[in-house]
Formats: sequence, structure tokens, C-alpha cells
Amino acid sequence: MVIILNMNNLKYIKKALIIVTTITALSLIMTCSEESGHGPYGSDGIPPEKVIINEVVNTPGGAVIFFTPPTDEDLLYIKASFEDENQLSREVIVSAVIDSLSIVGFAQEGTYPVDVVAVDRGENESESVVVNISPLEAPIHAILNSMVSAQDFGGINIAYENPTRAEVSLNMSTLDDDGNLVFRESFYTSQASSSYSFRGYDAEPTVFVIYVEDKWGNQTTTRSFEETPLEDMFMDKAYWSIESMPGDESFSEYGFSANQIWDGYWSNQWNCGHTNFLPLPHQLTLDLGQTAKLNRFKLYQRGGSELYKHGNPKIFEIYGRANLEGLPIYNPGQPGDGWIYMGTFESFKPSGLPPGSNTQEDYEFQDNGEDFVFDFDARQHDIRYIRLVNVESWNNQMVTVIGELSFWGTLIN
Repeated sequence: MVIILNMNNLKYIKKALIIVTTITALSLIMTCSEESGHGPYGSDGIPPEKVIINEVVNTPGGAVIFFTPPTDEDLLYIKASFEDENQLSREVIVSAVIDSLSIVGFAQEGTYPVDVVAVDRGENESESVVVNISPLEAPIHAILNSMVSAQDFGGINIAYENPTRAEVSLNMSTLDDDGNLVFRESFYTSQASSSYSFRGYDAEPTVFVIYVEDKWGNQTTTRSFEETPLEDMFMDKAYWSIESMPGDESFSEYGFSANQIWDGYWSNQWNCGHTNFLPLPHQLTLDLGQTAKLNRFKLYQRGGSELYKHGNPKIFEIYGRANLEGLPIYNPGQPGDGWIYMGTFESFKPSGLPPGSNTQEDYEFQDNGEDFVFDFDARQHDIRYIRLVNVESWNNQMVTVIGELSFWGTLIN
């Protein structure tokens, strides 16, 4: 018998063959899946050999476990499981090519068991090896015990040591009129040795109560420090203005305005004073509108994506005068000629990372304003006019931007 097929018949036959082939393939896949017991792809069902523990080095708030991983070809990672002093379950996982793992975050000294296993690519776990760790005193306690206080302008200065560079906060409260603790401020830091000034308090004996907290929520007890803040009056910016002098740069370029340097806003990167792109140094002269013996100042960088780059001052000089009478002819090579030298200052970046890379600590540090204190000699002069000379910008750019400036001191008139 001869079967004659036309083109329409062929199309139907092709469709039928595709359907049958697809059903067959699906059946095979389902059958294979059922037979494999739903295990991970490529799993051989064989667990790795045990991890060999070589040494445990106890550290402040934790420990480092040194080990030799098994030699299984499909080994993926090493996992340590444990409970902290609050009975919270935690895990630490490291690559199979690493020979140690660090456990951190303990607040209290003690002995804690840790289960260590090897895990392969098929998620098979080795037999557990139990090792005991005995964390040393947590960094938060050493930081609290290291604190030394000193009276400061408008508050208290707390110096501290943090040799492990733990990420912590210093949390300060004061007593109200009824003797109740009232929380005031937190300062975040990972600096090895530094200090911080809690400011904004009247010149009267004040009890400052401080505790330290780490990023795992562990807290110390409190310590109390009694100091009498030094007088520190905020210089009212309602009196400020630009005093255009020979050699000064315009800070009102590219759509910005110089008065944004004292308008009370700084976190927005579009709110700043901005010069043209010209070789440094760049200078700015301000009339504070009031005469004072100045204690200190804050410089706020242009923030956002421009933090620690794009013309934010890195090294700069401050000069001052009570009046502008009798100034010598301006000399571009000596912008401070005829002015009182009040200091050379360098901006600090907590993380130390290159321009373009910032940590949360960097952002918080600058959002609070970078605090600079004039030395004793500079504080003896009556000052109304300020000259800022930017010597070097972050990222070495030939431009200067300033988010905000603020000054404090004792008014003369």
C-alpha cells in the first residue's frame, strides 16, 4: 500500500513527534529525580573527612581557630556553629582554602563549645569536631576603663584607647533636675586611639554618664565623669558676610552661592560654596560681624557622593584680624601677611580609604562636622575677620568647595 503525504500531513506529523519526544524527556527527568532522592546536583552522598583542629588562640571578645581541612576534592567550606552567652545560635563560614576562622562578638569571659564541620559541594557534612574557646575580656570593657576626661569648650572631652579597632559607640547621658538620666548623644568610632568632645553644655558643673556598646548590642556598665565646661558661645551667622579682598576667589560659581557656607545646611551635596577650577591655594575672607576670642570651629564638607573628594579642603590655614585697617599691599605669595596666624589644619578621614571609597563612619564623622580647636596663643586675640586659605584639596583637585563653617568663642562686643 502506498501512502501519499501532502505538506499539511507532514506538519501534523512533525507536531506529533515533538509532543511525544517532549513527554518522553519529561518522564525520564522525573524518573531520574525520584531515583536520586532529591539530593543536590552532583552529590555523591559521601561526607568529607573530619576537620583537624591545630590551635585555638583566644582573643578579646572571641577566638581564632586554626585547622587543617580534609583533602576531599569536592570540599566547599568549613562551618563553625555555637551559642553566645545569650543563647543565640550563630555560625561562621570560611572558604575551604583558608586555614583559620575568627569568632567574635562575646561580651563576657567564659568557656564556650564550638562545633566545627567540613561541608562539600553536595552539602554533605563531616562528623563534628567540638572545640572549646575562652574569649578574653571584650574590647568594650577595655575601652570604657581606658577613658580619661577633661573639661572642654562647651562640654567634656573623652580620650580612649581601642587597640583592636572594635566598631563601637560611646553613648552619653546627663542628669536632669530630678536626678534622672537623660540620653544625649552617641559617637561611633573604630579608631585605635582618639578622643571625642561632647559639647553644647553650660559652663557649670555637669555629670556626664557614659557607656560603650558594640555592633552586636553588647553593652558595658556606665562610668560617670564630672567636669565644668568652658564658656563656648556660638557665633550667630545672621551677622556674617563675604568680605571681598584682593586675592580672594569667588565661592559663587557653577550655580552655587557663597552664603551657602553659613546657611545651616550641609548634608546635601548641592548646598555649598564652590570656586572655579584654578590652581591652589584658594582663599576666602569672611566678616563674622562680631568680635570674639575664638575657641574653635567646625568645617562641614560638601557631602553626598562628593565626600572626601572634589575640592573639599584637606590642608588649609586660618588667619584672623579684629579690623582691616593698616593692611599691607596684598602679596599673592604671602596671603597671611598682616594677618594673625591661627593655625594650619588637616582634615581627617576615619577609614583611611582612598577618595571615592567611604565607610558609614566617614559619613557620620563629617555629618557631625569636623571639629578644630585653636591653640592657646590663637585664642588670646580679638577676631572679627577670618581668612581661610585652602592649600590642598582632597583628591588633589584644583577647586575648593565648603559645605558649611561654624565658629565658637567668647564675644567681646
